[in-house]
Amino acid sequence: VIGKVNKPGPYTATSVMDVTQTLSMAGGLNPFAAANDIKILRRSGGQQHVLSYRYSDIEKGQKLEQNILLQGGDVIIVQ
Repeated sequence: VIGKVNKPGPYTATSVMDVTQTLSMAGGLNPFAAANDIKILRRSGGQQHVLSYRYSDIEKGQKLEQNILLQGGDVIIVQ
């Protein structure tokens, strides 16, 4: 997890984790974070993919499909 979270850094999952759980482990977003402009970088088949995550949607219980399960090597960027 990099960017504007309270505890950025690498996190090792001891079980299957989703984006929201990982952001929680990182201490949540700091006051300067763009909560609706979070990106997940994922390499698959030799290509890099960018997935979007809007924190406010999750807080409202909407668009929960964006709260994906993370895979090894995924990077969460909080701008």
